Amino acid sequence: MTYLIYTIDFGSNSNKYLVAIYRNKTLKILKKDSIVHKIKKNKDIEEYEKKLEILIKNLKTEIETIKKMHKIRKIFSSSVGTEFYRLESTIRDKIIETNQKYLKNIDTNFRVISQEEESKLSSKGIDFFFKEYIAIDLGGASTEITIKTNNIYKKFLYKFGCLSEENNYNFINNFINFHKQNIKNAELILIGGSFIATLLSIKKIKSTKFFYTLETQEMERFFKLIINKKEKEISAIYPFLKDREESVKKALDFIIHLLNSIGIKKTRISLLTLLEGLAIDLLELNKIELNKITKGRKRE
Repeated sequence: MTYLIYTIDFGSNSNKYLVAIYRNKTLKILKKDSIVHKIKKNKDIEEYEKKLEILIKNLKTEIETIKKMHKIRKIFSSSVGTEFYRLESTIRDKIIETNQKYLKNIDTNFRVISQEEESKLSSKGIDFFFKEYIAIDLGGASTEITIKTNNIYKKFLYKFGCLSEENNYNFINNFINFHKQNIKNAELILIGGSFIATLLSIKKIKSTKFFYTLETQEMERFFKLIINKKEKEISAIYPFLKDREESVKKALDFIIHLLNSIGIKKTRISLLTLLEGLAIDLLELNKIELNKITKGRKRE
């Protein structure tokens, strides 16, 4: 039996999708893609819609290609909105209408999830690889921390993120003082969509694994380079920074401060995000057993 699964994460500063197949109790991730956007005023909606149209078109192409290559028995899908969509506003309602307009093309529904559910879903993939960990989900407008020790979960939810007007550092010291022992014994893992993809791009690599170790010192060098260089010079060296230089600066500043406060020299970057969590959740809801998560190509 082969199942096709696709999930979409509508975030505060980016939209992302995942396409996977399920076979022999294994979830195989085939494709992930994203767009970076800015939604602050009504005039931003037109540009947002152009980017969304391309993203959904690409996703539809992926779906049709996989359906031709594999004998698909069932299709499962899920699309969710996070922090931006939890805050009521006129522009939010217009963006939801725009999202639903294009989601009709791929036959899936849109729903807004709570911060609690987002945190739970984002850590589902990590559970396959680590028994004890501290996962910090670094979003644009919210931050979620999950601590898992002795098979017990503790959640800490914050209404600010990398792109908040002021990065709130006060929580870091309180968090560290309260959980010194947990931090000492558990893996520290960073997760969080487009920020993580950007951090991985520091070395200009495409990781074939789900976790990648990055040194704090390396992040600091990259941060100084962005601060000191002119925009054109930076774009020439790091093309992936286009449209996201300011968000990368804020994200790196936040992460570096956190890691230095904890006193560690390197951390694990997780490629398992909310997208994978949604896929795992779809399997669980349909009582389908899952033993393994891998990456692969369409023809495999």
